[in-house]
Amino acid sequence: MRIDDPALFALFVLLVPYFWLLRREARLPRPHFVLPQLAGAPPESAPPGRRLRLLPWLGLLRVLAMILIVLAATRPQATTVEAVRPAEGIDIVLVMDTSSSMVRARLSGDETRMEAARRVARDFVAERQQNGSDRIGLVMFQRSVLVLSPLTLDLDAIDEMIDVSVRSGLIADGTALGVATMEAIDLLRGSDAASRIVVVLTDGENNVPDITPNQAAAVARATGVRLYTIGLPTTVRQVGVSFNELTLVYMADETGGVYFSASDADELAAAYEEISDLERKRVGDEVFLSTVELAPWILLAAGLLLVLELVLRATWWRQSP
Repeated sequence: MRIDDPALFALFVLLVPYFWLLRREARLPRPHFVLPQLAGAPPESAPPGRRLRLLPWLGLLRVLAMILIVLAATRPQATTVEAVRPAEGIDIVLVMDTSSSMVRARLSGDETRMEAARRVARDFVAERQQNGSDRIGLVMFQRSVLVLSPLTLDLDAIDEMIDVSVRSGLIADGTALGVATMEAIDLLRGSDAASRIVVVLTDGENNVPDITPNQAAAVARATGVRLYTIGLPTTVRQVGVSFNELTLVYMADETGGVYFSASDADELAAAYEEISDLERKRVGDEVFLSTVELAPWILLAAGLLLVLELVLRATWWRQSP
């Protein structure tokens, strides 16, 4: 149930003077004739009959009719939700660090960081596949960058690429974080999706000076792309590389995204899940409604009340002057 124009409820204020006039009219003395043959007769002491006692309530029909007319003016509607689905698709580019440190360090249990990253990324892709309108691109990087897939609706292919192709050692070792992020932003060029995001996963610090992460963040902000960054904190003693968390925080903050720190597989999965939730809320849902206008039925009821009042005044409550 919804009201299409609730502002018209203000019309009820106009009914106040109308009700006052009705009440004033009911209190006015009515003209009457005195029959000559009854002149000088003592007044009757008998109580008024039922018809006379109920006469003041006859105006209630008109009052109810006026209330219904104002209510109909606000256009009340009965709505039924027929379907709810994501309003528009999201274009996502997954950027995955495949440097040797991702293989040497374990995230939790017997699972290396690379294995956990692949598993969680595949779960993320499977969730987006349920939507049916999200496109995903895939980028992996070490010292250089490999674009494994442009934006595509074929998420089965993306899932297979993550499982088979995202591997360390295919290119020279290093961490080209800035270059990889810029390549991901370039994949989103020309996208007209409701939301365009890049999800960057890394456990290292940018060591390729061609493009810095800060420069990539500036381009993302200028083009309306949000960067979600996921860091796997480490120490030099653990894997022999440095990790710059502040850079990842800056990249996310600069573009309206969020930075996540994941020290185990559960936190990594939670990061991807929260990214899904944030984007789902940002895009919103499209709701298909079946709407029935109630105003005609309310006006019909008001008309019947007015007709009933006229009929009663002309018959049972008919009065002679």
